[in-house]
Amino acid sequence: MSLGVARNPIYHVKRLPSQDTEKGRKQLPFAIDGRNFAVKLVVSNLTKALIANLPERSLDLLEIAGLVYGADSAISRGGTTDSQMGKKWHRQFQVELPVRELAFWRDEHIKRELEEMLMFLSGDRFIFEFVERQVITDEPSPFFELAQDNAWQPDRVLMFSGGLDSFAGALEEIAEQKQKLALISHFSSSKIKHVQKQLNNALVKKFGNNVCQHIPIQVQMMKSGLKEGTHRARSFLFAVLGSVTAQAYGKNRVSFYENGVVSLNLPPVGNVLGTRATRTTHPQTLTRFSNFLGKVFNGGMRVDNPYFWRTKRDVVETIARLGMASEISQTRSCADVHHQITQYPHCGPCSQCIDRRFSILAAGLEQYDPAEAYRVDLLKGAREALIDREVALSYVRNAFAYEHMTPQALRTHFPAVLDAVAHLDNPENTALEMIADLLRRHSASISSVMRGATDKTPPNSYPETSLPRLYGDATLQLSLPEIANLAPAHAAPTQMRLEIDEAQQSIKIDQAIEFINSATARLLLALAKKWLEGAGQGLDPLDYPLIKADALAKELGLASDENLRKTIKRARRNIKARCESLNLDTNKSAELIENIPWQGYRLNPLIADVRKLSH
Repeated sequence: MSLGVARNPIYHVKRLPSQDTEKGRKQLPFAIDGRNFAVKLVVSNLTKALIANLPERSLDLLEIAGLVYGADSAISRGGTTDSQMGKKWHRQFQVELPVRELAFWRDEHIKRELEEMLMFLSGDRFIFEFVERQVITDEPSPFFELAQDNAWQPDRVLMFSGGLDSFAGALEEIAEQKQKLALISHFSSSKIKHVQKQLNNALVKKFGNNVCQHIPIQVQMMKSGLKEGTHRARSFLFAVLGSVTAQAYGKNRVSFYENGVVSLNLPPVGNVLGTRATRTTHPQTLTRFSNFLGKVFNGGMRVDNPYFWRTKRDVVETIARLGMASEISQTRSCADVHHQITQYPHCGPCSQCIDRRFSILAAGLEQYDPAEAYRVDLLKGAREALIDREVALSYVRNAFAYEHMTPQALRTHFPAVLDAVAHLDNPENTALEMIADLLRRHSASISSVMRGATDKTPPNSYPETSLPRLYGDATLQLSLPEIANLAPAHAAPTQMRLEIDEAQQSIKIDQAIEFINSATARLLLALAKKWLEGAGQGLDPLDYPLIKADALAKELGLASDENLRKTIKRARRNIKARCESLNLDTNKSAELIENIPWQGYRLNPLIADVRKLSH
């Protein structure tokens, strides 16, 4: 059997026995080439009677999905520091896993479908070797925290993230379709767990105790095991968690609620967000999930997205129409969950925050989503970081391009959309027309907000790096034929190449400017090492790590944060002066050292291109 690109290493993944402690039983331990890792996996609020009804192969499936998630998270895709850049993006895993129903999992058709599904989701090759499970206990699975037995039964099972889309879906199911819901929530942060619980309680308060049951599921890499931030295979774990819960309740359907523009996975900024973009609710993904899980569960399993034909504006208008607009402020959309603070539950610059805020403003519901909840305001906020400006501006440019979308334009300019069309329950031409209409409606929402803002206030009256100022009059003229020429807007800005030599305590910029054994050199070296750490883990540039001010001051031997600020100011001035003397781009030099408030400092990952010299 071919393993794909033979030049890449094959990582050998092996399930390890669980530790016989209360803490250890909630973890899925495994080894990759002799290095030990563990995933914490805890499913809450199911009863003993429900768990007892689960077939053994569904418990095998839960461990398969947990192990795939763990392997995906534990091995870096290589990043840009690899000498053969990009070749580690597609990884290969040889997975050995003991299972309860060996004959079923060794079936070649089952294995092939599982492996092909994971290849589509992640771009990685998983090769499974299933062996007989030796230790069998009376406990069906150690990953369940059981609730008291009760006779409650749902009509439907929904994935419930705490975002606008899943909340709207749950509300609509309860209020209009009179369904009782099992709300399956996955979380790795206590912050989002609290949000999910609050929203569930709001539904219970409005519609009664019997309408829904919240089932929180904790999924978390233990200790320092997280080395890869793209999480391309995570959606498989989520689908499995929902499907196993549905199976426990005797149901054969689980739904992800997500608007169609997101589900289509047409990234707003190709070079920035491509690695972050997931295929969780892409139509082909849902088809693959349904086909594979339908074979695992005897009664079949349908995984669907009832909101595929809706825009984000449609979603928030549904919440308002059904009388729960006051709960919009309690939902969370921000991608940067771990850096959320009470004052700013939304960062503002990430694409999820931009999408959310545009939909709120387009629907006229801003009174329920206070601007003060965003660290950076959509229209008035200054976007100091280059990456933030690129994300916002490209989001708007693409939305305006959709304004004149036609089925033929979809075929020509977005051929990947045909991967979705083939998995929709409509003839191709009908599906393309419906998708074009979806994108046009999305465009109308964004254009109504942007044109409204610039009609009332001229763009040059906004802060210099605000979205209306960046957007300007020229973007108003964007027409569909220019889509093919959007590459300059999507391409990464011209970078500054930094070559570091730790032994000599030197750093050379664009092979022209060199700092040796000086305060500026030491600062840049410290930041460059952190840049290499993020790139080496294969993180999206949005996720490159920062050094907190106190840690950076300590590393540089500075007595205070004030001394650090002076050092950084001098370094910026020195770099700019050297660039000016050599007629190099001073705009890039001004952006090279990035400061994100409350988080720290780093080399701007869209400008810096760091290489480590070897001797």
